[in-house]
Amino acid sequence: MGPQAVYQDDNARPHRARVVNDFLQQSGVNRMEWSACSPDLNPIENLWDELDRKVRSNHPPPRDVQHLYQMLQAEWQALPQRIFTTLFNSMRTRCVECQNSQGGYTHY
Repeated sequence: MGPQAVYQDDNARPHRARVVNDFLQQSGVNRMEWSACSPDLNPIENLWDELDRKVRSNHPPPRDVQHLYQMLQAEWQALPQRIFTTLFNSMRTRCVECQNSQGGYTHY
């Protein structure tokens, strides 16, 4: 990130904790103002969902945290590039849909 970068999060409690706020401020990170009721346009949420489904489909399930970590890494590496490309290419449509709904519900 450079000095012109702006950090955007979804206002989840862990992202807004005092320790996080202090760290970002001390690090000189600019944070985008984001309404708590705004739709989540971040495509990483779709990736987390895909990863979750892949890990849950494994049989047997992870034995412990270390095994879960290994499964997550393996499934992340196995995600096809087309998923990343499709999500990246969907950003314009996501933003237009959000604008057209005046910040309300979108199917994303």
